[in-house]
This record gives sequence, C-alpha cells and structure tokens, in this order.
Amino acid sequence: MKLMIGAYSQISSGSPTPVYDRALVCVFKPLLTYLYNSSDSVLQLYLSGSIMEWLECNHPEVNMLIADLARKGRVELISGSYHQSVLSLLSPKDRSNQIELDTTWIRKRYGQRPRTLWCYGEFFNPIYINTLTLCCIDKILISSHDAIHDTVGKTIPYQMQELGKTVQIIPTDDLIGRLVQEFGQRQISFGYLLEQIKIRLEDKTSDYCLAMLNIDQLCQGDITEDETLALFSLFFNHGTVAIDELADPNLPVETGYLQSGWYGYDSLVSDLSCFNEIFVKDESLAYLYGRYTSLWEISRSYKKDKDIRKRIDALLLKIASGSPYVCDATGSMLRSSVRKLVWRYISEAESVLSSQKDYSYPMDVDYDHDGNLEHFTIGKNLSAVVDAKGGALSELTYLPSLFNYGDTFSPLSGFGVSKALHPLSPGKKQRIFNDVFIDPTLPLDEYAKTDSLHCLDMGSTVYTLSVLDRRNTEFLATATCYEHAFLESQLTLEKHFKFRQNTVLVDITITNTGEEEVRCLYGCEIPLSLGTKSQTVPVQLLESKKSSPYEDSEVILDDVKSVRLFDEPNSTSITLVADNRFTLLKEDYTIEYMTTLGPENLYQHTLLLPLWTLNLSPGLQQKVTIGLRLERK
Repeated sequence: MKLMIGAYSQISSGSPTPVYDRALVCVFKPLLTYLYNSSDSVLQLYLSGSIMEWLECNHPEVNMLIADLARKGRVELISGSYHQSVLSLLSPKDRSNQIELDTTWIRKRYGQRPRTLWCYGEFFNPIYINTLTLCCIDKILISSHDAIHDTVGKTIPYQMQELGKTVQIIPTDDLIGRLVQEFGQRQISFGYLLEQIKIRLEDKTSDYCLAMLNIDQLCQGDITEDETLALFSLFFNHGTVAIDELADPNLPVETGYLQSGWYGYDSLVSDLSCFNEIFVKDESLAYLYGRYTSLWEISRSYKKDKDIRKRIDALLLKIASGSPYVCDATGSMLRSSVRKLVWRYISEAESVLSSQKDYSYPMDVDYDHDGNLEHFTIGKNLSAVVDAKGGALSELTYLPSLFNYGDTFSPLSGFGVSKALHPLSPGKKQRIFNDVFIDPTLPLDEYAKTDSLHCLDMGSTVYTLSVLDRRNTEFLATATCYEHAFLESQLTLEKHFKFRQNTVLVDITITNTGEEEVRCLYGCEIPLSLGTKSQTVPVQLLESKKSSPYEDSEVILDDVKSVRLFDEPNSTSITLVADNRFTLLKEDYTIEYMTTLGPENLYQHTLLLPLWTLNLSPGLQQKVTIGLRLERK
C-alpha cells in the first residue's frame, strides 16, 4: 500500500499566543525533530499564514528547520488561502491573490514552490479550478467525507475537469480523519486511536492511503510530545512516499468529479444544510460578511491614489478571513479576538477612505442586505453604524484603538454552550441601545429576552430612521409598540442619537398614545464587547469614590446614576450615565467550548441594562437621556 502522511494546522490570526505555543511544543517540535533525524520519511505540511508569520517573529529557528527539511525533500509544503479565507466567498481576483500570497511566502521562506492546495475548512467549489490553473496549482488535498450528508466519495486519486481546466483530486483517508476528530473531542483515548490506525495501515485490501492529521484536533485531545512521536512514527515506520510518487504511469488515469460542498471533520456543522446557510441563520455573521462585501464594492470606485488603493487592497485580503465563520478545534468562531482583528482592519480601511478629500465615502449602505439602509457616521474619536432594525447601533468603534465595542455575538445552537442567566436568542445580533419592555411582576433576576410572555424585545422592529444634520452626527429613530401581554396600551418610542467627540447621547421619549394606563419596566440594552482577558468585567459605581468594583458575572444594583467599565488591554474607560437614576442589570456572557487549550469559557460581551419604571396615563410621556462615553484612561 502506498502511504502518504501529512499534517496541517489552521490556527487563525487573532488567536491567543498559548494556542500557538501549545501546537509548537506538543506537535511541531517533536515531529520536525523526528523528520530531521530520519533519512527516508516524507511529510506533507500545511501551515496557515498566521502560523508562518508567528514562527518568523517568535521562533525563526523552527522556520529554518522547515526550510532545511524542504530542501532535503523531507517536507513537501502545501499552499492555501493565506488569510484562512473560504475561497468561494471571494471574487476570482481575490481568490488568486490569497493563494499567490501564500505560495510566495512559502517560496521565499522555505525555498519550495508548492503545487498542491489545501482548502481552508475543507470547503470546496469547482470554481476554484480555473483560479488554481492561473496559480500553477495542479493538485488538491481534501477529505472524501461529505460533512453535510455524512457520506464518503471516491477514495483514490482522480482527475477532475471543469471548463477545460484539469486538477488532480487526492482524497484523504476518511477513517483516520474521523478518529483524529473523535480524539480531539475526547470521545476516544490515545491508545484506541493508535490501535485503530495500526489496523488501517495493515489493511491488505487497500492500495492507497493519505493520512492528513489535524494538528489542532490533536492538541484539542491533549496530546503530549511522546504521544506525537508514537503517532507519527507509526506512519513513518510503514514507509511513506512523496506526492509525485502516488500515480502509477502504467495504469489508466482515474477520472471523477467533486461537487461543491463541505468536506472532512475540521469544523462543526450543527444543523446547517450548507456552509452559506450560516449567513441566513446568524445575523451577526451575516452582518460581518456584508461589511466585507460592501467595503469591497465601495473600494472599487476609488482609483485616484495608487498607494491608497494598494493599502486598501491589502486590508481587504485580511478582512476576507473565513475564521469568524468556522467553528473548528481552535474555537475561531467563538473567539472575540479573532473577530476584533477583522473589525480593526475594516475600521482602518474606512478611516483611510473617508479621510480622502477627493472621495465621497457612502454613508448610507444596506450592509446586511435586509432591505433597510444602515447609516454610517464617523468623527474624531468615534465611528458607528445606526441601524433601522432595532433603532440601535450595530457598531461602535473607538478610533484611537480601532476597537469595535459593538461586536457582540450569540452563536447558533450547536456551536458551544452558553450558561447565561439571561439567555439570548441564538444567532440574533445584539445591538447597542436596544429597547425592551418588561412585565413589572417578573423578578429581574429571571429576565430573558426569549421569554416573549414577560418581555417585549424591540430588536426585530424596523424603526423609522432619519438623519437630522448634514454631518451625519444626529439621528432620530421612531417606532410604535403595540399592545402586548402586559402592555394594555399603545406606546410611541422616539430616540434621538447625538454623536460627539467621545460620547454618544441618546434622548429617549416614550409616549402613551393609547387609551389605557401603562405600567411596566423600560430598559435600554447596552451590550459591549470589551478586550478583557478574563471571563468577567468588573463594574464600578461613580457616585462614591470609595466603592470597590463589583466582580461577579451577574450584578443587579438599585438607585444608580453612573457606572464605569475598564477595558484594560485597550487602556480605555467606558462610562454610562443617565439623567434619571436607574436599576442596573449587568451580566458577562461567555460560551463554553473545548479548544486546543482544553475546556474554555470564551468571553463574548458584557450587558449593561439600565431600567426605569413606567407609569403612564393616556397622553402622557416620559423622557430619559443616556450618555455613553469612551476615553483613554
């Protein structure tokens, strides 16, 4: 049996340093050292662009070792999308740019010109083939396992043709891929993994086996250095071949066709029927992808300054990362730091384009393609997007740090486990200054937006949104709240947004336009995603300088005038103040997920919910003013 062994890691940009360190110490170092001391072993190796950059900056000796092994023919490097893009989500030009960027890096650092492609997340589309021909790529390594339909296709290499262009599809072994995934989920022991792989390698009925081992899943399963050596030596002792030695020139060429799909065991599928369905079910991810496509379209119209254009193109390649949309062993979808890096590049690109005096940057764009225009505003220190849906802010970026505090996230069911005391609807985007009305008989510690009987969430209501000034710094959002289970009368809600240098002011007016008295609680949700490295964000009252911060993940405080949060990594303080005293509900939202570092509670955002009691007779109104200030500490 011809045996080819490979390894790959898909760690994303924005992942914390311990993720890289664990992969290096537990797998890369023992594996590469074994190869260096071996005389006849050959390894197929795929590394994400972020890993290669991290090694270049922090461990150049490892890059030198890989380059030496590549020159000796012990390592055959595989190309891919440099910024971990899902290639089918990009334009043809950007697809080729991603691959060429990766190929060029490999050629310059390791002295090898790869002719084989690894598809990030094992997402494949036949439209890749024309791009691969332009990039001089003639082979694709991909699993034979269809992740959506749970079926296995061709298990031997074959030629595939699309529009006159041809590539060789080399399927990876399904059994070994599944075993590694089960080991990563800690469903099987390392001993059982080793035993089953040994049985597979001794199978006399098979003429071919390509074992591609997911390094991230091995780390997820808590593999040790000694176990890494035992695992890979099992393959190398059987004798491995290079990729060009797979084909037998004396046999006719096998042909086949790989349809568009989601393959392998790299990431969670949950109940999705195809990858792109995630943009239908998850509002936050649909919005993020819409921001990329909108910015890509906007940037095409700017052609005056070539240096600016080149800078924007480089940022767009980074924004095109697919990591926020894929829930893999590293937990990239659930890591706020991964998304924040993408948002940082978006804010940088927008700041550059909007500052050009000879270019009119569009301020009204339907970013999420829901049929409603979002309004973009940018000042000296703040930029934001005001959304008609919910009459709230979809983004709030502090420009000195390019940090988007509106990047809140509530993943779909199946992607991690939330144990929030006040649960959110899966896949629903959480916006800043979202309105809620709560049954006054409901204890506040039982508040949940998913409880439609006791809570009226205005997050899905489309407000009438108008711009009040030419500078796009003031907006008016209006909506009508109709009778509900605990609302016996109709209410009209007006929110006047005022954007200042460091502050967002919101004047809220609630009017009883019905014929019955209204008694309920009104709340204005302010979910903020901070750059904290812990699972909780302390909140401090400002009325008394002697008061110590409240450290608990859930806090309910009465008679509050102003509170402050500190974003330590970004050296930023965030202050919430109102003209009327309020009851404050604060909760930190985290997601439990098994990553390469073991079980983790991944921080998503912190909810600040100021609440006021409404007692409105017909025709009366109540006014509240809220201020949210962001500034350097």
